[in-house]
Amino acid sequence: MNNVQNSIMRRLKAETRDLHSHAESRSLQRAIASGSVDRDAFTSYLGQLYHVHRALEAALRESTDRYPEIAAVATAERMHLHDVERDLGFFEVDRDHIEAGEATASFVSQVEQTRESNPIALLGALYVLEGSTNGGRFLARTLRESWDLDGEGLSYFDPYGEEQPQRWAAFKRDMDAAGFDADQENSILEMARTTFLAIAQIADEVAGIAD
Repeated sequence: MNNVQNSIMRRLKAETRDLHSHAESRSLQRAIASGSVDRDAFTSYLGQLYHVHRALEAALRESTDRYPEIAAVATAERMHLHDVERDLGFFEVDRDHIEAGEATASFVSQVEQTRESNPIALLGALYVLEGSTNGGRFLARTLRESWDLDGEGLSYFDPYGEEQPQRWAAFKRDMDAAGFDADQENSILEMARTTFLAIAQIADEVAGIAD
């Protein structure tokens, strides 16, 4: 087990801070945070996240039998594809007709390649997406007020409700207890950075911003 000083979660926070801030600063993310996001842009973003979660969760599930570290961290309650599907259904979006954008397709390809070469690295992507539920809870609150929603349509952004702090604390404990070796830690960190960058690119693509 990693000690507190060498915690993988401490490394992830410190070594992805720049790209975390970059992802949060995108115009689409700012519009969601202010409650001013257009519903079409919002559902388009959800549609891209549908492809992201479908690929990642399939890869993680496929790897749980071979990697106890993945089984310990990528638990059923941390899989949020069903939340995305529920929200898309609420907004009457047919997920069978959602096309992956260029940035999304590129990330999905990276996930599939990593599934074949080094599945444990995918926990870096899970770290990013599970971590987004911390801020997502507040984003959901803003959108509920702006759109006058009564708890529906925002399951993905607020999957845990009042249990959010406890769920995040449990995730951190499970990651730190997994006992990754140095190479595994480095690959998880690299995938986390890749994921933050991909989320930023997806948000920009949805917002129609050309780099």
